[in-house]
Amino acid sequence: MKTHYPIRTTPTLFILIALLLISAVSFGQTIDGVITDGDGAPLPGATVSIKGTSVYAVTDAEGKFSIAARQQFPFTITVRLVGYRTQEVEVYELSDEPFQIQLIDDSLLDEVTVTARRRTETAQEVPIPIAVIAGARADDAGAFNVNRLKELVPSVQLYTSNPRNTALNIRGLGTTFGLINDGIDPGVGFYVDGVYYARTAATTLDFIDVERIEVLRGPQGTLFGKNTTAGAFNITTKKASFTSGGTFELSYGNYGFIQAKTSITGPLSKTLAARISFVGTQRDGTIYNIAKDEWVNDLNNLGIRGQILYAPSERTEITLTADASKQEPNGYAQVVAGVAPTLRPAYRQFEQIIADLNYDLPSRNPFDRVIDHDTPWRSDQTFGGVTLNVNIEIGNGTLTSTTAWRYWTWGPSNDRDFTGLQALSLSQAPSKHDQWSQEVRYAGTISNRLSGVVGMFAFAQNLRTDPYHTEESGRDQWRFSQSSTSELWATPGLLDGFGIRTTSDLNTFSGAVFGQLDWAITDRLHLLPGLRLNYDQKEVDFDRRTYGGLQTDDPELLAIKASIYTDQQFQASTDNTNLSGQLKPSNLSIKKI
Repeated sequence: MKTHYPIRTTPTLFILIALLLISAVSFGQTIDGVITDGDGAPLPGATVSIKGTSVYAVTDAEGKFSIAARQQFPFTITVRLVGYRTQEVEVYELSDEPFQIQLIDDSLLDEVTVTARRRTETAQEVPIPIAVIAGARADDAGAFNVNRLKELVPSVQLYTSNPRNTALNIRGLGTTFGLINDGIDPGVGFYVDGVYYARTAATTLDFIDVERIEVLRGPQGTLFGKNTTAGAFNITTKKASFTSGGTFELSYGNYGFIQAKTSITGPLSKTLAARISFVGTQRDGTIYNIAKDEWVNDLNNLGIRGQILYAPSERTEITLTADASKQEPNGYAQVVAGVAPTLRPAYRQFEQIIADLNYDLPSRNPFDRVIDHDTPWRSDQTFGGVTLNVNIEIGNGTLTSTTAWRYWTWGPSNDRDFTGLQALSLSQAPSKHDQWSQEVRYAGTISNRLSGVVGMFAFAQNLRTDPYHTEESGRDQWRFSQSSTSELWATPGLLDGFGIRTTSDLNTFSGAVFGQLDWAITDRLHLLPGLRLNYDQKEVDFDRRTYGGLQTDDPELLAIKASIYTDQQFQASTDNTNLSGQLKPSNLSIKKI
């Protein structure tokens, strides 16, 4: 939004001379003003800058600012504050009177368009618990992934030690945080342009060209193809446009943070338009590893998205989208936050173990951010895919087909003892994932009081080791695993290099027919009945084999090794069909957000 303010000042000798030399130039003039909200309350901390320059000021506790203007008229002042719409003011001449600018709260929008119920409608009219974050607001807050976005939506929690071991919860429900079980589907669905992302690692990737983010709380199985028991993240990206345009954004921060975003869109013909977008993020490490003399837990992310829109008529849109993202951080290490005693015998307490191994932690203060890990940290992942969306308006609704293929590769390395000791020398679980999905649904209005959605969904995925998962003991493992006072535990080389290699192949298929109605009994009271018929099938082939360590026939030493790792093989499958539903009243108690 741009507002035009005439600003005048009392003529002085310097201004008269300046006007004689060059028209509309101001030397050393100062612009004073006040930034307020819609109620006239001052807004401290707003950034006021002269567009196209590095000149800026920050409002004080009373919302006041003072900024030097040395530009040729007219020039533009930009005002930014997280949670408010950015405002631009064009200045044509100076005045000795301070001026005021009112910022509009992002949450006070007259109309917020959403597709949470698989059709376009305003958030004010949606009778379900939903939070909507505009892409511009997320950008202003620096929320370039879900981990940052959760600060804007209080009901969202994200816990992660690395991308594979990530838990996304809504209102405390979703996925148990810890080492992820690949056979269990997440309770919170993650959708981008109608496509379900099966791996929660997607939540760690940078957003690319986001239009808005919708957070739906509670079960959504009668609205979305994939069954989601705790809620859904529904992300909508910006469409290709038949109006040419482009954006570029560059952000700087501490720890060497730099992020670049760019997007270009425009027509290719009367019925074809395209859009291409890029995002890159880098940051230095935040934890110092004294063992390797390097900083770890840095950021090194790249992402690109391309889109082609075909619109042969006003009632038909076909969109082909391809995207790819890559992360190659040196991380993610963790510092020791503290050591607490347990109920185990004294010889099994951590302090006694490291004392016996003549070792001590490099720091007992986690805020020192110092480690001495000897195994490299790596959390490399690639993520991408292709999506074909077809939308055809039929009658009073829209028929939508969404076809997608996606991939994910994971290449980690971890120091799982989190010390400079060689308890676990290797902890690596490289994996590859492919998924295919097809959804067909119709959403629209049946009458002036009745609307709804009905659809079919099919989903298949394959998750496999690449080529195997490895966990290997080091020379100090015997002392951490020691479960008796037997001196045999200290047998030289007994557990050094002893480990397991695991190969697994998991195949999943899900199919569903779903539907939900919205009966507006009154303008405020709605009844939401819904049904879902669901079929799930899972098959896994698992093979874990031991290797290394001391080669011996001694039954007591073999028993010690077996207490650490054993061979394990199995094949298993399961399938289940179930019918579920809901009957939920909803009261639209407010007209506007």
